[in-house]
Amino acid sequence: MRWVAAFFSMLLVMSTGVEAEELAAGISRDKIEINSSFTGAEVVVFGAIESDSGAAMSDAGPRDVVVVVRSDRPSVATVRKKELVGPIWINRESRQFVGVPSYYFVASSKPLEQIAHPNILRQLEIGLAHIAMGPAPGAIGGPANFRAALVKSRQGSELYGQHDGGVTFMSASLFRTTATLPPNVPAGNLRVSVYAFRHGQVVSSNSMMLFIDKTGIERSLSDLAQHWPFLYGLSAVLLAVLAGLLAATVFRERQ
Repeated sequence: MRWVAAFFSMLLVMSTGVEAEELAAGISRDKIEINSSFTGAEVVVFGAIESDSGAAMSDAGPRDVVVVVRSDRPSVATVRKKELVGPIWINRESRQFVGVPSYYFVASSKPLEQIAHPNILRQLEIGLAHIAMGPAPGAIGGPANFRAALVKSRQGSELYGQHDGGVTFMSASLFRTTATLPPNVPAGNLRVSVYAFRHGQVVSSNSMMLFIDKTGIERSLSDLAQHWPFLYGLSAVLLAVLAGLLAATVFRERQ
């Protein structure tokens, strides 16, 4: 596999000498194509770290590793609260949030609260509780349960995930984790950030980009909807009318 070759190449480079507190990291693939048969994908994030003097981690004291994979361009999301009015459910309240990642994955070598102070985690947006998303400009503020509902919804659709202990060490300095991308992952760029912590402070970091792109008819439809929305809407209406006429013809022939 490509990532295995890249992994051993990285080890060879490190064995010839690296700078102090060096963090080397890589990913098993840097591009994923989405088509009609896409059922999700897995991306392996791997790497190695060394101590100040080039010694192994066990000689320089324990280190912790955190891997964050998130969409590069946050979006706007609206959360609606439904209430039962008579026999039907209706939307009564809504809150709009900005800075919302369409995809967010974090894995760590141990629970985040044992790695660093919440202020540091909040500054780096590490952990579901520390994603910097808030009310949209001019929007009415609301209780925290709207934010919690948004995070829970994204977790339910497997677009958000937090995995304490998800980073495993294969030796004193070599680590890896696997990020799972669900079938509904949106197209766009994902930033893969790797942090090495020691005594609650970041001692080294590295980042890479993972590209997710649509191919085939999915890409054509997406481009049509973005660049020619009127034609896209008109085509959708025509297809619905043709489908209705076809269904009526088939039903009439069977009678």
